[in-house]
Amino acid sequence: MPIFCGGTGLYFKAFLEGLGEAPPADARLRAVLEAAPLEKLLDELRKCDPAAYEKIDKKNPRRVIRAVEVIRLTGKPFSDQRADWNTQPATRSLQHFFCFTRSSDDLRQRIDARVDAMFARGLVDETRELLKRGLADNKTAMQAIGYRQVVEHLHGERSLPETIELVKIRTRRFAKRQLTWFRARKNLEWIELKPDESLEKWPLEISRLIRKQN
Repeated sequence: MPIFCGGTGLYFKAFLEGLGEAPPADARLRAVLEAAPLEKLLDELRKCDPAAYEKIDKKNPRRVIRAVEVIRLTGKPFSDQRADWNTQPATRSLQHFFCFTRSSDDLRQRIDARVDAMFARGLVDETRELLKRGLADNKTAMQAIGYRQVVEHLHGERSLPETIELVKIRTRRFAKRQLTWFRARKNLEWIELKPDESLEKWPLEISRLIRKQN
């Protein structure tokens, strides 16, 4: 019996429902769009696809570029193509879907401690070294929480304490988006862990729950 484990909602959605029919990236068109001002791309998206414009993260160039790219390649609204995702249960749908969570206070403390540990273990030096190897040219890596904020710190945009606090804030927001996505799923069984509780006992406990449900 396969077990799928992780926190990225898109992976579960792709597995259960498929990914629609949007075309792959076009290198030449992508280069043109990446060179264009974000405001211009947003204006094009607003005119061509108001529905996508209203929902898209307007501060995320990567998503805006992808939306405009799909529209130009297909001549169809990006929002319509996203709506083509299969909403019927997949033939390989999961029988049991458990989601671990923690209280807001516990989660916040754990996130803050994790960020502090990242910096204590050398995130700034690591980022400085990666910049020498071309990190700034890797658009995907530069979107990662932590690297982007540290790069801005190294460029003098904010102090180290301010950078650490910003990484904590961005991480908490990311965790909140994950929770929002999973809470919208109706077939989840939620398990809230206590502050001092680890996951060690849960493989056997989940096996017991599955046998009981069957």
